[in-house]
Amino acid sequence: MKRTALLVVDAQNLLFDERLYALEPLVMNIQRLIYHSRMYGVEVIYVRHDDGEGKPLSKGSDGFEVYDGFAPMNGERIFDKTVNSPFRDSGLLEYLRKKGTEKLIVVGLQTDYCIDATVKCGFEHGFEMIVPEYCNSTFDNEFMTAEQTYRYYNSFMWKNRYARCVDMREALDIIRDHKDKPEFSRFNETHIRRATKEDASRIAEILVFAKRMKYRSIFNDDAYSFGELQVIPVAEKYLENGFLNNMFLYDDGIIKGLIRIEKEEIVELYVDHFFQGQGVGSELIEYAKEKYAVNFLWTIEKNIDAVRFYEAHGFHLTETKKYEEGTTEYIVMMRR
Repeated sequence: MKRTALLVVDAQNLLFDERLYALEPLVMNIQRLIYHSRMYGVEVIYVRHDDGEGKPLSKGSDGFEVYDGFAPMNGERIFDKTVNSPFRDSGLLEYLRKKGTEKLIVVGLQTDYCIDATVKCGFEHGFEMIVPEYCNSTFDNEFMTAEQTYRYYNSFMWKNRYARCVDMREALDIIRDHKDKPEFSRFNETHIRRATKEDASRIAEILVFAKRMKYRSIFNDDAYSFGELQVIPVAEKYLENGFLNNMFLYDDGIIKGLIRIEKEEIVELYVDHFFQGQGVGSELIEYAKEKYAVNFLWTIEKNIDAVRFYEAHGFHLTETKKYEEGTTEYIVMMRR
């Protein structure tokens, strides 16, 4: 298998606004690819465009920085360029050659400018170029709408010429199956501790916002998401029902995630939205596997990200499923 990297091109604060075609799926899909790349050891590399001193998109300006929703982690490489191609005079090409990278998954902005140049120049340099669906976008121009531009390049210009244009499922499969897929490291037990009553509000905060982010689009129940699901009532519920007795936290100075265990079952596993993609969930689940020999859990059938995450840690879908109480959605059992 070929060594793979995820190349995030010109995803800068100044450019991310409502003018972009399909903005919501664009942000969601790029976040998913970054998250899975970090989980499976695919290097995430960022490219920023510098228009020069005095321009809105210039080094030192707020708009120049990587879009907040895709912020690089410490140690992730960032290359700056002054032309459409990220391979010219930026050091990126030399870096990729040194690393032995052969396959590039390309996401970012803008479809008809720097993404087009990235795809075509990457092809010319001998890289296998992968373009996932709804992971690049642009603005309207005087010749085409943003949607027409997106479809022209993704469905016609690049496809079967310069790149493999794939759906999100195939893109995620490429990430999961890449050459340097790591074994998950043993958990860092020094960061994992049992929850106490004093942690109730922080636990509730993580639960409330994680459930809104993950489940609102599945259940479409705003009355629950913004009514019943509130920090103080959730904290009180967990204290009254003794749920904290079986809960463990990832705490390295900040409580970043939690896992609740009942005998051999993982009942809950959530990571704060701002710390996802940093291995917190992996640490917690490996801790539960080793310390408590957990062997099954339930997850929402439509939560594909969760299913894939649990599969990566040795759990497999079974044919056992049932309705989530009070909803029309299924939850499915996964076993080791």
